[in-house]
Amino acid sequence: MQNGQAGYPKLPADHPFRKHSQNLSTLVSGLRQAERIHKQMIRQGDAPGIAFSRRMHSLMVGMIAEARLRKITHDPNGFNERERTLVAGSKSQIDRWKSAVDFAFRRQYAVPMHLEIQDSGVDPAVISRHGIIIEMLDGDLRPIIEGRNKTAHGQWVWELNNSETSFKGRAAEPMNYLAISRRGEVIDNLAEIVHILIVSEPAFQREFDRLYGKISSLRCTIDGNDYPQFEANIRSSGRPRIHPEMKDEGC
Repeated sequence: MQNGQAGYPKLPADHPFRKHSQNLSTLVSGLRQAERIHKQMIRQGDAPGIAFSRRMHSLMVGMIAEARLRKITHDPNGFNERERTLVAGSKSQIDRWKSAVDFAFRRQYAVPMHLEIQDSGVDPAVISRHGIIIEMLDGDLRPIIEGRNKTAHGQWVWELNNSETSFKGRAAEPMNYLAISRRGEVIDNLAEIVHILIVSEPAFQREFDRLYGKISSLRCTIDGNDYPQFEANIRSSGRPRIHPEMKDEGC
């Protein structure tokens, strides 16, 4: 389910899945540039440069999440055109992700539209996984998406309400390099879970625990509280090094 398309050799060059895949691949390349510049600003101790790079770095992760969903929903082995249209019709990006998950569970476990998934009588393990994915979308993806929107709309110091008629308060400080990077990794794994769910129920059953385990490990340090040591390592060595205390040893 990665960016390559080795499993789709017969798709025409102008197939939407290929085009969305190319968009995603280009954005991922852009993310690598944003990461490189962000580290350079840290290395130089350039406070304004760091603040700007944090916003651009986070913006790239949010744009990648949006592009990844488009690719996922256009996989020819997954949704039909009606399902894609319904997902695209959701009001917000986070609602589109949730709709994709909802339709995927209904598709794979034959849950009719008039029933809630938790009331459909499917296996409790399936219901639990549905709840876990929705919780991850709200907890891990939503902050990146909402932060991207505020950054793209110029709300860097003061936040506006949804109708943009008044100010809600001061904008949150942008996340640091590690918090952004780890959320990006969580979103990558979460997107892979959703993609697999859409195209193959047996693969979903097989891969869910592995991918969820990776997400759980990342969540231990997702807020980037170990950033000061990371920053010190970059400035002292000229390149980022992972401090022993930053290695994944579980929560």
